[in-house]
Amino acid sequence: MLEWLPVSSEGQTVSLLVYLTGLDPQVALEISLWLHLGTLIAVLVKYRKEIFQYLNYKNREESVVQWRWFIVYSTLGTVITGVPCFFLVRYYITSPNVGEYIMLVIGVALLVTAFLLYYSGKQKRIGKQIEELSKIQMTSSGLLQGFSIIPGISRSGITMSGLLLMSTSKEETVKGSFLMSIPAVLGGFILNLIAIAIEGGNFFPIEWWQLLIAVAVTAVIGYLTMELFILIARKFNFAIICLVLGIITIILFSLKFIQTT
Repeated sequence: MLEWLPVSSEGQTVSLLVYLTGLDPQVALEISLWLHLGTLIAVLVKYRKEIFQYLNYKNREESVVQWRWFIVYSTLGTVITGVPCFFLVRYYITSPNVGEYIMLVIGVALLVTAFLLYYSGKQKRIGKQIEELSKIQMTSSGLLQGFSIIPGISRSGITMSGLLLMSTSKEETVKGSFLMSIPAVLGGFILNLIAIAIEGGNFFPIEWWQLLIAVAVTAVIGYLTMELFILIARKFNFAIICLVLGIITIILFSLKFIQTT
């Protein structure tokens, strides 16, 4: 459910798994990536009509063509920043030597998300359509999305903030953020599997049937709650929520760090 809110579902999932179950940060991150498959399925079902339109290359309507370009250029931007961030997180931030600082990383990233949400919320909106964006703006939205692989940086928060700063309407911003997530989530999942294969590791961080149930539950609940949580996201000031969560996470990290030193 948190996927639809700009509070970093990945950061909250990793935090809960690390604190409540004592899981290794790397394992917690891999579980989080699996859960993203569930929300991906929910988005595919929700926007199935639009997706079929964009995949039908016989459809040459100007708006459809521009939406295709938006997905292409935003995906390109995501690859440029997302791939380096993926390896940074996988091999450095969640490594045994640095993994204990993952909560600090999440806390700081939540503060960054809070600032972006606050700043974008203060800007005047012209109400542009996605198809009116330039190719540079489309790519820039993807560049921002790539940073969301870092736990604590909300994917929906950073992409919606970026699109709002480009003066797109709220409706187009929500739709654009969700659609550009499809290749990003799928690509991130495949990249993680490739990394595991190269390392000779286990594709399943926990029992496969547990993951299957978790992904299925995430997909069903995600689809059923999408509209409600989108409405909530429009009504509440999530900059303050991210700020509070960030401060709490940093405080919890500090207390744990003091206890272990």
